Amino acid sequence: MPRLSAVGISGLQAGEDVNVDSASPATPPHAPALLPLVANVLTATLPGGRYLLPATLQPMLLAITHGEIRLAPADLLRPAEACPALPVLGLCGATRSVREAWATPGTQILAVTVRTGQLPRLFGVSAQDVMEEFVPLDTLAPPAWVASWAQRLRQAGTPAACRHALETGLCTQAARHMQRSPDLVLPQVCLDWPLARLAEHCQLGVRQFERQFLRAYGQSLRQFRQQWRCSQLLASQVFGMSSASKPRPWADIALDGAYFDQAHFSRDMRRFTGYSPAQLARQLAEQDPALWPYRFNSMDARRVLGME
Repeated sequence: MPRLSAVGISGLQAGEDVNVDSASPATPPHAPALLPLVANVLTATLPGGRYLLPATLQPMLLAITHGEIRLAPADLLRPAEACPALPVLGLCGATRSVREAWATPGTQILAVTVRTGQLPRLFGVSAQDVMEEFVPLDTLAPPAWVASWAQRLRQAGTPAACRHALETGLCTQAARHMQRSPDLVLPQVCLDWPLARLAEHCQLGVRQFERQFLRAYGQSLRQFRQQWRCSQLLASQVFGMSSASKPRPWADIALDGAYFDQAHFSRDMRRFTGYSPAQLARQLAEQDPALWPYRFNSMDARRVLGME
């Protein structure tokens, strides 16, 4: 959720050092019943102000335990701070581009990353149903129960109590849909395969595979691959770097990702994060407190980005 701040175009040049704390605020769920459904639970306190929400491959349950967040419409016709406050509990669909948001200083959140294909077993919907959307949870579950759950989260006296209330509610929600089947899930090793080979692997016709992929991932295979490629490079080359890491030129990083050139890579970075590679590196090096999503180690980053 990077803050909208003035960043020099030159930023940190390719090959310069980046010093990023590798500690991660994301941890797997404590409840065993949630492990097949949820990749991680992220805890964060936001410094406040206007933000850019990076594009994300995975849907997330957002719980606002203190403060408030406002989200601008995708068409950006209104600034985020002029929009209504989000409810305490809501489901954020995966997104293909950045969105503007605003938060009060000290806003505290829990963000639960749902594993690919598991939305039907938690909320009774598919990734396609909520792609690019924020859905108040009381439209997917009994409103009175959601209100009670939100109240428990807001009244929890400690982070541990809040986390417990969150996971208890998720277990209750999962029990409502436990009879449902998951959507299509592909092993990562398969994601680069040709379409026909993927369909054959899943024992489906090509068009049937395309429909099931769209339902499970929220976007077409071609669109997903474009975003996933950028996410791979972020996880392997940006997240979790430290002063001891040996920096690599951006051109070499782009080549690793099979980009045509560095300019192509930079366009994707801007599209999916709101920053050029140099700008993102500079903000990380300066320990911008608004860039909390980028302070993962590489393993946790892959989970948050939906890559594991």
